[in-house]
Amino acid sequence: MKLFDWIAERRRGKPPPEGEAPPTLHIYASQPAVTAMLVTLIGVEEAHIDGIITATTAKFGSRHRIVYVTDSLDFMRFRHRNALFEYLPSILEQTLHAAEMPWDSYMARRWQLLLSKWKPLHIVSYGQNIDTFLAAAPRLATGGG
Repeated sequence: MKLFDWIAERRRGKPPPEGEAPPTLHIYASQPAVTAMLVTLIGVEEAHIDGIITATTAKFGSRHRIVYVTDSLDFMRFRHRNALFEYLPSILEQTLHAAEMPWDSYMARRWQLLLSKWKPLHIVSYGQNIDTFLAAAPRLATGGG
């Protein structure tokens, strides 16, 4: 008797025959978990993004799930390549809206969320280093009298 048939009969309320045990579930093959790798593309010129995606996919794509962290608004570069990506607002965007929110704490929390979400084994930076980028986030502008 197959496992799913056995379960279906139990759901219908049919008692198992005397001495019958449920069939054993066998797992014949499993794939190891694929580890994530973050590739930061902060301040990278858009003309170089495709080349970086190609190079990192060729080098690391068979062993890692690559997630690109970008400040570029051109998401189609990633979508056309079926690349996973996360967006962080650029320093320019943060500066334009500095009076609206505390970017320093927001960016620090956002980065921690990305690390928790993807649990990367490696972080590779192209362009500006992520620590420098996070440190440059503007604080909430307070109005002085």
